[in-house]
Amino acid sequence: MNICNNCLKMRKRWRYLIWATKPQFVAGFIALCLCSNAMGSLVRASYSGPSTRYMTHHGFTEGTRGTAPLNPDCHAKPCIALTFDDGPETATTPQILDILARQQIRATFFVIGQRVAGREAIVHRTYQQGNEVGNHSWSHPDLSTLPPEQVEEQLQLTQQAIANTGIPAPRLLRPPYGAVDDMVAAHNNLTVIRWNVDPEDWKERDPAKIDQSLYQHVHPGAIILMHDIYPSTVAALEPAIETLKQTYQFVTISQLYNLTPGDQGQYFGHRK
Repeated sequence: MNICNNCLKMRKRWRYLIWATKPQFVAGFIALCLCSNAMGSLVRASYSGPSTRYMTHHGFTEGTRGTAPLNPDCHAKPCIALTFDDGPETATTPQILDILARQQIRATFFVIGQRVAGREAIVHRTYQQGNEVGNHSWSHPDLSTLPPEQVEEQLQLTQQAIANTGIPAPRLLRPPYGAVDDMVAAHNNLTVIRWNVDPEDWKERDPAKIDQSLYQHVHPGAIILMHDIYPSTVAALEPAIETLKQTYQFVTISQLYNLTPGDQGQYFGHRK
């Protein structure tokens, strides 16, 4: 009886294997996979939320992290670079600028080009206050999913929008989601800036928890990612600065690495 049962099981398995290898099944399976990949790319390209949704390192090795020397001025007292993405925002960006002015520190703001219209005075003030203004693309797509001509358009439109506010065109780029591949690098002449400390203010709305995460991960030479579009970030910012100023000095990205116009490469912040 057991022998018969085993024979029946084997016959069922062979029928399944024969069916699974039929051309129409294989073709359908391949089509399903291609469709899934295409849909995934479409969703990523159309997403316009916070820039920490995911971070890729296409075409670049871990060895590129933190290999550039820090500014010599950071040896006496450790430096950190505070950065803000996704603005300008009418309500919150001026509040953040007020805090930076009161605390007498500078930061780097990565601006979305299509958000500049109607907020030109905010962008102009950001620069006039001594902060650095960088390019964060025109509409926040994953640049690595776009054809080269659209990558160039995303960057050039933003360069022009920022320059039209009466300040110099940016020399720094923070790619949305941190997504850069060899194609994006080849069609971009700006210095690429990533980050290595993320207090996740894009998803956390409790200012105390944002600060706690920041204190836990900050270290000398860190590039800190925050967003100037959330009231909770505004609430968390000044207490964090007052605490961190006891140990660190705040600098812009170009000050952190002593960058000059035309410097190429990618900068992630120094490791612990």
